[in-house]
Amino acid sequence: MGHERAPWTGIQHLGSHLAAARLQRGLSQTELAARCALSQAQVSYFELGQRRPTLDQLVRIARALDVSLEKLVAGSDRPGDGLRDIAIELRNLGLTDLWVEDPVVPGAFRRSEEVIARAVSGQEPDPRILEAIPAALAWNRINPILLRAFGLTTRPRVTRRLAWLADIALSIDRRGGFPGGCRREPLARFTQMIPAPSPESDEWDSLGRPMVGAPKSSIWKRWRINYDADLRQFEQRARHLDELRGKPTHAKQSASRSTTSTRRKILGGGHPDGA
Repeated sequence: MGHERAPWTGIQHLGSHLAAARLQRGLSQTELAARCALSQAQVSYFELGQRRPTLDQLVRIARALDVSLEKLVAGSDRPGDGLRDIAIELRNLGLTDLWVEDPVVPGAFRRSEEVIARAVSGQEPDPRILEAIPAALAWNRINPILLRAFGLTTRPRVTRRLAWLADIALSIDRRGGFPGGCRREPLARFTQMIPAPSPESDEWDSLGRPMVGAPKSSIWKRWRINYDADLRQFEQRARHLDELRGKPTHAKQSASRSTTSTRRKILGGGHPDGA
């Protein structure tokens, strides 16, 4: 019996991306092989998906084609924006219990400000991610100017959402200290940079989970947000994440899988909480 090859997790399309990049450069397989010290047969095997290049070979191919490794692996110079694309980066920012099936391994981590803006940009952001963003803002070094820029270039309403979440982090910190600490100054600067909607505006943002009746919190009113949650929920989420931060990696993974066992359809930015 022949040996059955294991599936290429995450790089199934490397061969087709390689062939496309080569053709875009107007090179034959033989010409590319000569440029990166390979044989034509090796290049052919890689493009057909019959063999996988070593890291050294992949770097030589990318250099010969003047393309990024991300381009060869994912087909684009820019990493994706879906939940699978940013899951690992979000975990790096403190969302240690975030479990997503088959997350995309990024070629490089983006700026924290961009990842956070992407995380809250959907019509109905997943509640467990959304309610963890104040912690990500509080714990990481955030540049207010960049956060505003990424918010403005992502989608409408994103800067307002980010200002509301930064305001939540600051309010929790004032009430008794943010779990795990809070970098207050940049968040305060950011909330001052973003103009609040007019108090007379009827343009409320529920983020897919509208509350019954008008919000009572001054923070919700200031930013015209009627998302169905309160400060207590955000604080509890931050406290849970802060507790996980001090645990070994295997404990975090176990907690991640247990707390998300009913959320396994979260792929592609789904909303397992029914939001």
